[in-house]
Amino acid sequence: MQMIKTIYLYSLLLAFLFCEISVSAQSPIDTAGIIRQLNAIYERDQKTRANGDSIAYIDYIDSCNLAQVERIIALYGWPGKSFISATGNYTIFLVIQHADLATQEKYFPLFQKSVDDGESRAMDMAYLQDRILMRQGKKQVYGSQVVVNKAGSLEFYPIEDEKNVNLRRKNVGLGPMEEYAEYFGIDYKLPND
Repeated sequence: MQMIKTIYLYSLLLAFLFCEISVSAQSPIDTAGIIRQLNAIYERDQKTRANGDSIAYIDYIDSCNLAQVERIIALYGWPGKSFISATGNYTIFLVIQHADLATQEKYFPLFQKSVDDGESRAMDMAYLQDRILMRQGKKQVYGSQVVVNKAGSLEFYPIEDEKNVNLRRKNVGLGPMEEYAEYFGIDYKLPND
């Protein structure tokens, strides 16, 4: 009798698991809902940085945004622009860009694959790569990261093979360093040697 009960319970468990798999396989993905969620995340992320609104809570806001984005990535991988729109894809990048180094390193390979697949922008990947390198204490590749020097002025974090940086920037869709420097009010000259 005990053996029959055990077989019956295992049969129910298998049936339950099979039904769960079947239901979830047939459930449509609420792409519009994901896009709405990402639009709200984008607004929170940018409002804090652009207006200084809620700057005292920036770490809390970033951590809440990151929790939501990590859940999306866990479910769908790095979501490309054909899945969640260009703005949604950019939002995913921004949240990871504003995360800690370990998180950036964790998701960079997924992001790079998305760029290789044409689903994310190479220029965004360049910004994230430079930020990771800077945080690792290495020279940046694309010259996207700016720091405050000892005199209190802005300057570019050291750049690997700086004389060829504009070529690398062009290859990922970024403008020349000289134009980028103007945006920050940095007097910049590309080295000749």
